[in-house]
Amino acid sequence: MTYFVFCVHNHQPVGNFDHVIEDAYQSSYWPFLVSISKRPAIKLSLHNTGFLLDWIAEKHPEYIALLKTMVQRGQVEIVGGGYYEPVLSVIPEEDRIRQVVMFSDRIEELFGKRPRGIWLAERVWEPTHPSIIRKAGLEYLVVDDYHFLKAGLRKDQLGGYYTTEDQGNLIKIFPGNEALRYLVPFKGVEEFEAYMKSIDNGSFTRGSAAIYGDDGEKFGVWPGTSKWVFEEGWLEKFFDMIDKNLDWIKPSTLGEFLDHEEPVGHTYLPNTSYMEMGEWSLPADAARDYIDLIEEVNGWGESGERVKRFLQGGTWRNFLAKYPEANWMHKRMLMVSREVKKRRQLCSDKTQDAAERLLYQAQCNDAYWHGVFGGLYLPHLRTKVYECLIHAEKIVAPGSDFPEIFSSDLDADYHEETVMRTGDVSLFFSPFNGGTLVEFDCRRKGVNLSNTLTRWPEAYHRKLIERSKHEGIEAGAKSIHDIVKVKEEGLENYLKYDAKRRASLVDHFFPEDFTFEDFYSGSYKEEGSFSHQRYEKEVKDGCLTLSRKAQAFGKDVSVRKSIVFESADTFKVDYHVRSLSGAFEAKGFFGVEFNFLLPCCDGPVCKYEAKPVFDPDGNIGFGSAGEVKGITELSLIDEYTGVEAVIKLDGPAALLRHPIYTVSLSEGGFEKIFQGSCLLFLFPAAFFREGGFKTSFTVTTRAL
Repeated sequence: MTYFVFCVHNHQPVGNFDHVIEDAYQSSYWPFLVSISKRPAIKLSLHNTGFLLDWIAEKHPEYIALLKTMVQRGQVEIVGGGYYEPVLSVIPEEDRIRQVVMFSDRIEELFGKRPRGIWLAERVWEPTHPSIIRKAGLEYLVVDDYHFLKAGLRKDQLGGYYTTEDQGNLIKIFPGNEALRYLVPFKGVEEFEAYMKSIDNGSFTRGSAAIYGDDGEKFGVWPGTSKWVFEEGWLEKFFDMIDKNLDWIKPSTLGEFLDHEEPVGHTYLPNTSYMEMGEWSLPADAARDYIDLIEEVNGWGESGERVKRFLQGGTWRNFLAKYPEANWMHKRMLMVSREVKKRRQLCSDKTQDAAERLLYQAQCNDAYWHGVFGGLYLPHLRTKVYECLIHAEKIVAPGSDFPEIFSSDLDADYHEETVMRTGDVSLFFSPFNGGTLVEFDCRRKGVNLSNTLTRWPEAYHRKLIERSKHEGIEAGAKSIHDIVKVKEEGLENYLKYDAKRRASLVDHFFPEDFTFEDFYSGSYKEEGSFSHQRYEKEVKDGCLTLSRKAQAFGKDVSVRKSIVFESADTFKVDYHVRSLSGAFEAKGFFGVEFNFLLPCCDGPVCKYEAKPVFDPDGNIGFGSAGEVKGITELSLIDEYTGVEAVIKLDGPAALLRHPIYTVSLSEGGFEKIFQGSCLLFLFPAAFFREGGFKTSFTVTTRAL
């Protein structure tokens, strides 16, 4: 008798568009559940993440009703996890346990049974997990067989579950079968049957179970799978095959398998996730080398398989080093978590619960990393994380009309950031990184206007440049990992990269021949040593002053910028640029760069307004680009979310503006994504005379 243990994981990230979730429900979640409900002999362990489950409970109670019936008759076992699908190892321990217990409570409320097992987000395993899982009242989880190979086991030893522990906290771990993940649902049913027969014929030396654990979106959401799985009947054929072979195939839930079978061994898994995650988390150049190495090893036949089991790329935490934006968002989450706990005694239970719920939503993993899926590259996911963090923070630290100013090493880089916070606005400055403004929050709306993403190189950009016109697909659906197609032509023209993370109040000195194209492409030359360099910090009488003395145009120059709040929603930045070595002629420019992202990105309800009007023909969307002179005021307006940012200058400046586009890989192929508006206010540098050059920016946020 060969066990078939079927575990499916359905997930939608916090902040995803409602129509996207609805489409996934109609094309996958509902038809899959209906289909399996008609096959009572087939068992299923099912994990719907908390955000998705709540969405379904509100929008489609018929799903909850059917699923509850299937749970009551023993056909389906509900699997638990972190409520909002966090990577457990990178959130505070108290939050880990609370998220898991909250979700177990919710599952019991809906279905009458508490879960026994946990789905581990992105299968990111760290060796301390057993202690957390036991403290949260659970006993097992599923990871990939890849995790076990890294621990020195062979594939033929993975026909059952193992035990492991941390500090004596014992749990059971299932190895999800890699072969099944690529067979189901992408290959013909006969190939699945042949694989199951190989297990029945003793291909496993330990256990006799085929354990499947993978994404439910493969059944209808991934490209081509809706037609293949449902319209062309793959799923019905799959269930038919199992039903016809119940004399030797025994369907089982994970929990039932535990109740009837002993563990096949004890092991300790290393810090890892699935193999592709090891590639994605590496820096672009290392990822390319890793891809080439894997392809080379794959060509070695049997000896290659022996070598491949010992190869591993990066770990999930590498994303926090690869993308500064992910690291900053993660450390902001930790900051808010500390504030929520610190103010616990000062808030009512209801208020505290609201703040904690927002914090936990912001811990949803998707926006913090990037692989084949959009993740970090999707502005609406980052926007939602910040919205939750800012609102949670405002609940426990509401602020006032007078700025609170404090400094701390928020992003864990051994350098302090300085925060200026009122009831309406939060500003986060990095003296170490050019005295720049790295986060600018409109607290009333829960919007981080600095939520831009830098144009980083990605290893898969090589695929875009070298892609073949003939993809050579076999019959059936195509795995998402094999997709090399584009959503629009000419995307290679947008493969432009930035040297540093994008921020605001970035100070530049440019040569005389500086052009708009230089700025857009990032190929410009700096004539000064100020951009992203260390600034000195002074806080006095509610004013933050950031200053640096260095070379510009070959002379000693000082740049000083002083930031002060004029009201709760308005701050002013006074610049003073002067020569330290006497008057001199400089044929070039001084520029101050801002980078903003409003929630609706470059949608039709977003626009610029300027004084004077810089484009009478109406080319004022955030996707527009160009250079205009004599600007004294610029507004960025998002009419849908009701947010406006206004920059007023005390004198005219030239304005260079361009959209920030990245090119990333998603489920549907390569795509261009708007990541923000880059604004450069430019002044002639022929001002190095006695007294120097002074200018001011007054920035206001408004709730429309």
